[in-house]
Amino acid sequence: MKDISDLISLLGGTGAIARKLGINPSAISNWKKQNKIPKTKYEAISKLSLDLNINIEEYLFPNDYKGSKFSILLIICGGIASYKSLEIIRLIKKNNIELDVVMTKSAQKFLTPLLVTSLNEKKCYTDLFSIEDEANMNHITLARKADIILVAPATANIMGKFANGIADDLASTILLATFSTVFLAPSMNPVMWENLATQENYHKLLDRGIKFIEPESGDMACGEFGTGRLPEPKHIIDEIVNNLNYKKKIQKQFNNVSVVITAGPTIENIDPVRFISNKSSGKQGYAIASELSNRGADVTVISGPVDIPPPKCNKLIKITSAQEMYDKTISILPADIVICSAAVADWRLIPEINNNHSLNTKHKIKKSNHNLRFTTLKNPDILETISKSKRRPKLIVGFSAETENIIENAKSKLISKKLDLILANDVSQNKVFGKDTNKVYVLTNNNCEEWSEQSKKSVASNLANKINEMFFS
Repeated sequence: MKDISDLISLLGGTGAIARKLGINPSAISNWKKQNKIPKTKYEAISKLSLDLNINIEEYLFPNDYKGSKFSILLIICGGIASYKSLEIIRLIKKNNIELDVVMTKSAQKFLTPLLVTSLNEKKCYTDLFSIEDEANMNHITLARKADIILVAPATANIMGKFANGIADDLASTILLATFSTVFLAPSMNPVMWENLATQENYHKLLDRGIKFIEPESGDMACGEFGTGRLPEPKHIIDEIVNNLNYKKKIQKQFNNVSVVITAGPTIENIDPVRFISNKSSGKQGYAIASELSNRGADVTVISGPVDIPPPKCNKLIKITSAQEMYDKTISILPADIVICSAAVADWRLIPEINNNHSLNTKHKIKKSNHNLRFTTLKNPDILETISKSKRRPKLIVGFSAETENIIENAKSKLISKKLDLILANDVSQNKVFGKDTNKVYVLTNNNCEEWSEQSKKSVASNLANKINEMFFS
C-alpha cells in the first residue's frame, strides 16, 4: 500500500485538507502517522481526489489484499524481544490485514494488554478461562478464523507445549485447535536454542508442517553472542506477506472442480467383537482434502474409522467396511478428480467349521469351535471400477502401500488399474502408518519422481501442484 503521507501531499497538504474537511490538522497528522485514513472519511477524500485525477484506491487499499479478507492471529509470548511485537502489529495493520492478538501471561510482564489494544484498536485476548470470551467458545473461534497464526516471539516454552500437545492456556490451546498455517519466530538465549530438548521440539514441529522464521545470530540482551535473536519485524512480515500472496494465488485454483477422496482404513467384521483392519491413520488423505479445499475445490471425503480431527472439506462421509466405501464412492460419481488414499481391506473373512458349514456371525464365535477356519471373500476394487466406469473422472490418483519392490509394484498397479497418477511408499517396519511424515514415489505412465521425506501436509501441497499441472494441461 502506498503511504498516506504521499496522498496527503498530492491533495494539498495537511492544512488544506483540514480546512476543506472542517477538521483539526492534528487528525490529518495522525492519519499520516498511522498510515491509515478512517473509513468514515473515505467518501470525503474521494471527492477531493476527483479534480486531481488521483486513484485513491492505491492509497486506501493494499493491492495484494483488496477484497481478499485475509486475517492473522498474532500470539505474543514472554521475552525481552516482545517489544518488537508492537512493530509487527503496526506493519500488519499498515498492510490492512485483519489482526487479532493473544498475549500469554509471561508476555504481560513486558507489555500490557491495554497498549496492544490501543495499537490494534481491538480487544487483546489473554485468558482461556474468561466467562465473557468463552461464552462464545472464543479459543475455537480464534483458532479457526485466521489464515495465519504467527507466534512472535516464540519462546522455548511455547515450542515445548506445542510439540508435546500441552494446552494449559489460551495460546497453547489455540495452537492445538487450529487448521491454519502456523509460523513460529523463535527468540531465546543461544544456549536455550541449541539445547537438545529445544532442537527436538523444533524438528518435531518442522515434521508436522509448522513453518519457522529462523532466529538470527548476534549480540543478545543477556550479553551473550549466538543464534537466538528475533528476526527484524520487517523480515517477519515479508515472510508472512509472501505466504499470503501464495495463498491468494492458489485459493481459487480448483474452483468448480469436484474432488472425491477416500481416506483411512476399513474394518471387516468377523463377528460382533472381532474384526480385521490395518494401521492407516487417515492423516495423508485428510491433509490432501484440506489442501485441495483451501485451493477452492469442492471436496467430499469418504473416510474409514480414524482418531484425528476432521479435514477441511465440503462433505465428510464416514463408513466402516470396504463394501460401504465402495457403495458411497460409486454413488457420488461423477466427479472431476478421484483420489483413493484409503487403505481398503482386500478381503473379508468368512468363518467356517467342519464340512464348510458357515457360522452365524451375528453372535460371538465360541472357543468350542476347535476346527474353525476362514474362507476369504474378495472385496470390490474401488479404483479399478472407477477407472473403467462410463463416468470415469478426468483424473484418478491411487496410492500403493508396499513392503518390497516399491516402484515395480506401483507401476504394475498404475497400468493394470488404468490410473493417471499413483503415489507409492514403503510401509515396512511401520515407517508411514500413523506418522506425521511420508516419503513417496510419484509415478505416471512415463515418469517416476522420488520425493524426499517430508510432512504429510507438504506431500499434500506438492501433490496438489502436480494435480493442477495434469488436470489443466
